[in-house]
Amino acid sequence: MQAKKTILLLLIIVVCSLQPISSYGNSSYSNLRLGSRGNDVVRLQQTLQNRGYYQSSVDGIFGSITERAVINFQLDNKITVDGIAGTQTKSLLYSSQPNNNYSNLRFGSRGSKVTRLQQTLQNRGYYQSSIDGIFGKITERAVINFQSDNRLTVDGIAGTQTKSLLYSENSTEFSSQSYNSDDVYWLSRIINSEAQGEPYQGQVAVGNVVLNRVNSPRFPDTIYGVIFEYYKHIPQFSPVAEGTIYNMPSQSSVQAAKDSLNGARPVGNSMYFFNPDKSAGTWIVQNRQYLTRIGNHIFYL
Repeated sequence: MQAKKTILLLLIIVVCSLQPISSYGNSSYSNLRLGSRGNDVVRLQQTLQNRGYYQSSVDGIFGSITERAVINFQLDNKITVDGIAGTQTKSLLYSSQPNNNYSNLRFGSRGSKVTRLQQTLQNRGYYQSSIDGIFGKITERAVINFQSDNRLTVDGIAGTQTKSLLYSENSTEFSSQSYNSDDVYWLSRIINSEAQGEPYQGQVAVGNVVLNRVNSPRFPDTIYGVIFEYYKHIPQFSPVAEGTIYNMPSQSSVQAAKDSLNGARPVGNSMYFFNPDKSAGTWIVQNRQYLTRIGNHIFYL
């Protein structure tokens, strides 16, 4: 009886030794998910960090930041988005040809790739803040303005199409006009009379529209000329007809004028706006493309 038990034990050992390692779980490609810990997570975080997806400490703990990095990698590479680093995700992540040069940069991204993005946006006149490698609201707005100017999908994400054009020689550059005290004087007054009480972004947006008209061959080529333009004996801006154009501007209106002149473009290429509570804006609605709404104003391209 003892001999039979010994033989059976030996058979079990032999059979187990013939089993492929995967039967016990391939640690390289075992699923890693929220709550996982250990060396496999360290490798995952390090690789995600090298690819520009993970900007936190490599601590071997699969937390919400690691999960978000995995999700962003999955989104960029068009694979199942579940936040779990399984076989498909890690096979692609650890491959020799990752989607690296044009991995999506979006709100919250950090690192050298964001630094390059900000520098290029700044060189083209879209980004006027400090280059810190942090993809925040100002960087997102700069990307949106670039996308709007170049007729790309406007989503604020620097993906393959956006970065391919941004880093090429064929994209549109925005150059802010050199300006003098008269420019600030009149631009701040039209901003004040049109957007007093509006959010600051809405004040800058009015200045953005005026400057877009200055840069367009369809309108006068000076700020004063644009503000005081008449069409069929009717002023283009109601404050000219009402006389409020001459009111003393608020400090925020003056700052909004300066920001607009320095290149801030919250509404991109918008040429028209109106307040639907005060005007039907029929011609604009029927003939121009809707862009966005800020406060009480609706902006059109």
